[in-house]
Amino acid sequence: MIEKRILFVSYTAVLGGGELCLLDFAHAYRDSSEVVLLTDGVLKTRLEELGVKVEVLPSSRSLADVKVSSGLASWKSIGDLWRLGRQIAQKSQDFDLIHANNQKGFVVSAIARLFGGAPVVWHLHDILTANIFSPTNRKIAVTLANWFASRVIVNSQATGDAFIACGGKRQLLRTVYNGFDCAKFDRINDRQATLREELGIPRDRPLVGMFSRLSYWKGQHILLEAVRELPDVHVLLVGDALFGEAEYTEKLKNIAAQPSLKGRVHWLGFRQDIPALMKACDAIAHCSTAPEPFGRVIVEAQLAKRPAIATMGGGTGEIIDDGVTGLLIPPNDPHLLTKAMQKIFSDREFTKAMVEAAYIQAQTKFSIPSVCQAFEMAITGI
Repeated sequence: MIEKRILFVSYTAVLGGGELCLLDFAHAYRDSSEVVLLTDGVLKTRLEELGVKVEVLPSSRSLADVKVSSGLASWKSIGDLWRLGRQIAQKSQDFDLIHANNQKGFVVSAIARLFGGAPVVWHLHDILTANIFSPTNRKIAVTLANWFASRVIVNSQATGDAFIACGGKRQLLRTVYNGFDCAKFDRINDRQATLREELGIPRDRPLVGMFSRLSYWKGQHILLEAVRELPDVHVLLVGDALFGEAEYTEKLKNIAAQPSLKGRVHWLGFRQDIPALMKACDAIAHCSTAPEPFGRVIVEAQLAKRPAIATMGGGTGEIIDDGVTGLLIPPNDPHLLTKAMQKIFSDREFTKAMVEAAYIQAQTKFSIPSVCQAFEMAITGI
């Protein structure tokens, strides 16, 4: 099989779930492909470390100011979008297709198609819901997809269903889950007592980890409320605010400082040693208050052989079979989260069986080779 020459296009250069997915695909196709970023940042450094050819085409401040929740503000950036579209069209002449990794990157790539650019694949990592995307931006994105995209790759069936509900064409869709390097987790020893000591966490206390940027919709406050009722349980929060959510971070700090939680919440910010940190935990919580497009942290927990508790909605139900490969609870329910943690900590046989089943699933369904094969099938015929 001849490897496709792919021009990957991404607006943002911070490391969210979509960008981590891009790292995997860009690395897999590094010998024949290239990445174009429309903003500079840590993603560029990570790509270069992986041996991926990367170029930054800087966008203007007007494009940076456009939010997915905004409406007609998008028109302020039309000149910049047009300029970038021309540049991408010219650059794409040496490639078989353009892979747009986010909404702004897709809009630029669709404009590139107008100027004779290569066929466009939109990799949709977000559920197009009203609470995140404005009606205008949803309409623009779906209309451009129907007109200019050769494929729309979605990270879960739930993401695809939302695309169709917004008027997207079903025939464009292909589901390709996020992929994971299973070996990263297998190389880490299951005993992380030394790491716990370094973090100041008692060995004999249950530890629940949450791995996500600090954001209201990620639900760190739900976990803190749930742990109030479990006086022996400690919490590990890995991640930080990415998009100016300082007010929410302050709220979390205030909750953690209350007498019922004081000394039991451990803040680590962003870390690279995720596999080791997960294996230092006894359980992993995923508390999103809105439907999650996929849920990378859940799969990572499964690969780390740690029980995962996640909220229902979106793609989580495609990763967790409740009671078999993890536990699912309704969103915004600290009481049920408390009960789920109690179940995991008290019923060791149940937890062991669940962890083993989840590990086998993650190794087969979400490995990099499996996902790359699905990706190849998705772009066949373009």
